[in-house]
Amino acid sequence: MRFLLLALAAALPAAAADPLPGHSIHGEAFDDGPRQAAVLMEGCGKVNFPVTTKNELAQKFFTQGIGQIHGFWYYEAERSFRQAADLDPDCAMAYWGCAMANVNNEKRAAEFIKKAGAKKASASAREKAWITLLEDYYKDPKKDKKQRQLDFIKGIEDIIHENPDDLEAKAFLAWAIWEGKGDGVTMVSRESVDAILSQVFAKEPLHPAQHYRIHLWDDSKPARAVEAATLCGQSAPAIAHMWHMPGHTFSKVNRLPDAAWQQEAATRVDHAYMIQTQVLPDQIHNYAHNTEWLVRTYNQLGRAHDAAALARNLIEIPRHPEYNTTDNKSKSAAYGRTRLLDTLLTYELWDELLELDGSPYLDITPNPSMEAARIRALGVAAYFKGDRAAVAARLDQLEKLPAPKKDTPASVDSSKVKPVAKTTEPSPVSASAPAPSPAPAKVEETTEPEASNKDAENKPAESKPSEDKKPGEKPARGGKGDSAVGNAKAELSALLAILDKQPTAELQKKLTALKDTPKERMIRYHLAVGDKEKAVAAAQQLPMDAPNLALRVDALMLAGKPDEAKKHFEALRVTAGSLDTNVPISQRIDAIAKEFGAPLPWRRPEAPRTDSGKRPAMESLGPVHWHPFPATPFTLPDESNYPVSLSDFSGKPVVVLFYLSRHCTHCMEQLKAFSAASEDFKKAGLEIVAIGSEEAVDLTATADTCRPGNATKQNAIHLLADPEQLVFRKWRCYDDFEGMPLHGAFLVDGAGQIRWLDVGPDPFTNTKFLLEESKRLLKLPKQ
Repeated sequence: MRFLLLALAAALPAAAADPLPGHSIHGEAFDDGPRQAAVLMEGCGKVNFPVTTKNELAQKFFTQGIGQIHGFWYYEAERSFRQAADLDPDCAMAYWGCAMANVNNEKRAAEFIKKAGAKKASASAREKAWITLLEDYYKDPKKDKKQRQLDFIKGIEDIIHENPDDLEAKAFLAWAIWEGKGDGVTMVSRESVDAILSQVFAKEPLHPAQHYRIHLWDDSKPARAVEAATLCGQSAPAIAHMWHMPGHTFSKVNRLPDAAWQQEAATRVDHAYMIQTQVLPDQIHNYAHNTEWLVRTYNQLGRAHDAAALARNLIEIPRHPEYNTTDNKSKSAAYGRTRLLDTLLTYELWDELLELDGSPYLDITPNPSMEAARIRALGVAAYFKGDRAAVAARLDQLEKLPAPKKDTPASVDSSKVKPVAKTTEPSPVSASAPAPSPAPAKVEETTEPEASNKDAENKPAESKPSEDKKPGEKPARGGKGDSAVGNAKAELSALLAILDKQPTAELQKKLTALKDTPKERMIRYHLAVGDKEKAVAAAQQLPMDAPNLALRVDALMLAGKPDEAKKHFEALRVTAGSLDTNVPISQRIDAIAKEFGAPLPWRRPEAPRTDSGKRPAMESLGPVHWHPFPATPFTLPDESNYPVSLSDFSGKPVVVLFYLSRHCTHCMEQLKAFSAASEDFKKAGLEIVAIGSEEAVDLTATADTCRPGNATKQNAIHLLADPEQLVFRKWRCYDDFEGMPLHGAFLVDGAGQIRWLDVGPDPFTNTKFLLEESKRLLKLPKQ
């Protein structure tokens, strides 16, 4: 391969002199993007965007990048355009493509379009128009954003006027008009935008601009996008987001089985991509949003066990201090905990919830809001198990939590929060209140911002105006500045009052004061204090999906209203085809069905739809759950020239570091940090191996350089040499475009699976984080 470093060094303006090791010679814009070579993929969309190049392969990669942009797969789009530039350094449009792939990062986009401008002399008139359009857009960042977007839209219209058969220009025009809403540009007529898209589909029905039609109607008339929803994923099946977006439409037109299918397809495609490219889930655009929404859709359908399993999988995903922490409510760590608690609570899986106490799935976190949710859930479970002592102990834990401060990272001394011992106190709940019924978490659409292309590998995401912005989403537990602690205390205090059989007036006052307790629990609490009317009123406010209909039927029966219950039961029979049979609410409805004299099985599954589009076999898209991927074996010499293999550590977890050389100051800082922490890693059962891109004879000097001042002569880290950088390449710690090694840090478990990684221009030095995260990950069940 001809590396970008060699091909472009003479042609491109020089960046800052002597960049740090691991950093691009072309500047920061190249640091933050993809560093590994692109490959041609099947299924990125039927697009046609010829550019000036004599290299046929460069054109293929450019075309692939255009399809990926249409699917908002910006990170991979940039990789495709970089590959095109590597194959043809004179292709100005390759850099235009890199700029288009950075619509969420103006600083990087501006740098890329400068490089495109320096090359445009040899471009066609059409290509010059595209480049000039972006040059004008980015040349004055202080200019009014609305006016810049209006000028951009007009510029695309001019390109179409000169090139009336240009389908990509028409597709981008539709996108630009819709995108302009975020900058204050009024979309005067959705019909006119739809008509532009119709011109595209008249010539290419499976053009990935089907994605834009879904966005166009998503927040106004989603039914107008149903046909696009049946074609979107099929138009670019390699792009997870293209499967996800139809889930918006099907959710909003109440076709929940179709919504679940689309969201699961997106999750599977993402997982297959991650396994192939060694990318962690929260580095991927839209991953956490799609997956947590799928959990909620499963819950709406009544698929409680599928929902709980997927929520647990979100918790199993590796965390990273930059892009997946419990403080970030829009990423897997927080979403997984939130959705798991929602599912277990609303489906009355009390024993399963209590068994998770102290496990990695429900461990103590440094976030008061998330801690409040954990303690509150365990207290609620204890209430329904009749364990008054445990409820009181949980309330005492809540009293010790600091209230989260708005806009300030929350923290709590977890050593002061001890697990509550399980007790065997008899249950007074059975005497004072009917058994609870579930109301699964509603599919309330998230307000998570769209992630930029930086939300891919090695870097945290930036935000853009959300394509997925929807009203009504409950904030994920673990947010900052909310009243989670106070609300939790109020509910557990009310539960203690119920268990203590305080006067009815006092109980009703406490229940009225509850602010965020879900209606399914409020129904049970109102019944427990004898207020049947309030219980029925709460039940009648629930949605009409199957699990909530089941709750409504159950509540009406308990409130002594069998006629109303039977009316809703008949509707439930039609919609309950996916409702798990082995959860308490199903078992209670079984008894009610028998009382009504309904035939068994009482469910009447809906006939399968025939208008959902031609779909591939779900299993062919990838695994439904994330799982670690195998580490590539290696055998390398140590400082004594003795061969050391990864297999030598079989059965034992190991941290593998990739450093550049002892001449890299940052590398030595990293090795010193890990050497100083090596005893703590050893106590946790972890060995540390550091692979350098230097000769074996240089390792002794490296050991002397990186050894902490107070350390003995014995090495705390196994140093290995990879002078040809072959293992660097196999572990993707290598910039294929510039021909240079990159810094890397990995956790490999005893079975040889990569459980955590960080690769980029700078070494990972947060030993405390990696040690604690390693302990957490290694406690999880084998996947």
